[in-house]
Amino acid sequence: MKPGVTLLRGVAVVCTSLALTACGGPMTEEEAAAVEAEALASQEAELGSCANWSEWLWDGSSITCYPRLVCGTYCDEFGNCDVNLAAYAQQYSYRVCFDESGNYTHTEYRYQTGGFLTCGC
Repeated sequence: MKPGVTLLRGVAVVCTSLALTACGGPMTEEEAAAVEAEALASQEAELGSCANWSEWLWDGSSITCYPRLVCGTYCDEFGNCDVNLAAYAQQYSYRVCFDESGNYTHTEYRYQTGGFLTCGC
């Protein structure tokens, strides 16, 4: 079982038990199992409904600066040397998610520092 599903299962059981206890007494074991199964099925359907990740894209506006050897080095007046900075593209990838009925629910994004663009920032 996926780690996220296990966590969701535990959270669903605890929350449901607390809510129902506050509303009229503890649940029977069968009631708790039915609620857990329903919550788990709903969560698994939602978790498994995302399409594959897109290719890595760059929106053209996010640039990160890091040192890069090919850009040379510089030294301060005390003789301390460091590598000159270079610009890198911030890339993103996304996937679209739907519920079990095929309705759009959300879009997930992930980010990484992409390719070297140029020396200097």
